[in-house]
Amino acid sequence: MSYQALARKYRPQTFSDIIGQETTVRTLQNSIEQQRIHHGFLFSGVRGIGKTTTARIFAKALNCAKGPAAEPCNECTQCREITEGIDLDVREIDAATYTGVDNIRELREVTQFQPARDRYRIFIIDEAHMLSAPAWNALLKILEEPPPHVVFMFATTEVQKILPTILSRVQKFSLRKVTLEEVIERLAQICRAEGIEADRGALEIVARRGEGSVRDSLSLLDQIIAFSGRSITATEVGTVLGLSETGFFSRLVALIAEGDHAGILEAMQEASDAGRDVKMLYRDLLSFVRNLLLISGGASETLIAAAAEELAIMRDAAAGFSYSELLRIANLLLRDDEVVKEAEHQRLAVELALLKAATFPRLRAVEEVLSGAPAVSAPAPGDRAPRPSSSAAASRPAAQQTASQPGGTLADFTARVQKTRPLLAGYLSGAESSRRDGSKLVFTFSDEHLAQPLVEAQKALDEIARDVFGEPVAVAIETAKPRTADGAKQQASPPLKDDPVIQAFQKHLGGEIVDRNR
Repeated sequence: MSYQALARKYRPQTFSDIIGQETTVRTLQNSIEQQRIHHGFLFSGVRGIGKTTTARIFAKALNCAKGPAAEPCNECTQCREITEGIDLDVREIDAATYTGVDNIRELREVTQFQPARDRYRIFIIDEAHMLSAPAWNALLKILEEPPPHVVFMFATTEVQKILPTILSRVQKFSLRKVTLEEVIERLAQICRAEGIEADRGALEIVARRGEGSVRDSLSLLDQIIAFSGRSITATEVGTVLGLSETGFFSRLVALIAEGDHAGILEAMQEASDAGRDVKMLYRDLLSFVRNLLLISGGASETLIAAAAEELAIMRDAAAGFSYSELLRIANLLLRDDEVVKEAEHQRLAVELALLKAATFPRLRAVEEVLSGAPAVSAPAPGDRAPRPSSSAAASRPAAQQTASQPGGTLADFTARVQKTRPLLAGYLSGAESSRRDGSKLVFTFSDEHLAQPLVEAQKALDEIARDVFGEPVAVAIETAKPRTADGAKQQASPPLKDDPVIQAFQKHLGGEIVDRNR
């Protein structure tokens, strides 16, 4: 007998075999037991999570010789033929090739006849979003007034493309991504059934790369078994999948933060020499930066699917940035995600995306100039810039210094904001000056646009101040340059719109000057 892929061999055949979709399964089983069978069902969700499988099992449960039953017996002729895809009364249609209005008209004609043998005539339409608008309109009438012996089941990965008139006439089931633990357990069960020894760490890597898709994870497992044989380790998984190590990403993010263009290009050459898929590398880099945001933002580390040693590296990497700095790097990288996906020359697209993100130190320097702080000179492309020293940190505005002092102090307040509301802390760090004035904390900004987010969060800041000082302390947000009577801001410096650095940001990063009087 020829080899059968794991994804096909272990495809669920009963509702109890389906993992991660308890709500959908329970609803379908209850509808059978209560004899409340609707004429149309829509299963949506990402690839490989069981949409078509669920529809097929539901079809077996409806037409089972011992049913309708909450579980198909998988022994009667109907169940076996539906499993094999040869039942005359259960048709599986690929909408990608069966998309024309003429095809749907032919299908409508078939629905007028009673089933040849089964209880229901069932149509399972996969990738339903591929049907044309005329085809949907041709199908609309029969969905409005279907014969009692007809059931339609649609499966799609893009539910937003389905016409609202169709959505209103079917029962909708949104299948969720399967959790990491559920995928790992499923992979472990299959490995045991196949007599294969696999480290949990190896299966965890496979499950993470599968991104919630059981089918994708099983396809990867098939590939790894072909390489490793009957024993699988995390090292072998990394070799087969060309995984990018956490340490590599930590170094790459540091190079971006330092504006080290030469170092970035060297790292990309290393990746190329190792045979890494640059598109996958870029996607993994985005995931790594997201993990840094979770750590810096104080989120639970259980949200990060990583081994203990990887978490330690991530914590060290995150410690080198403020939350707002990580947000900026993530935003710069995310802007080029679509370009990288669709570029013909993907390595060049990735390199350009990383080099554009490496303008981050220059952007930070300009912001410090705008806020009135001493500017830290940004490195020219190719220069290797060291991280700011402790003396440089000491020269920052008071709002950026969060050294711990005994008692309720201004530093304690900024430290508490950094811990509990890191995004607000990022805005506070742009203050030109800060001081305590009796029962008030006063933060002064050079521009009202920089202060506006903090004004909107006044209540939250006041609550943090009360907790830190043990008494009501108001947080006052002021601007150093008030508007004149005619509403225009006082001019104290040349227009920034003519600055070549600002012009470069507008050209390469898509920015705009929000105050055109400057």
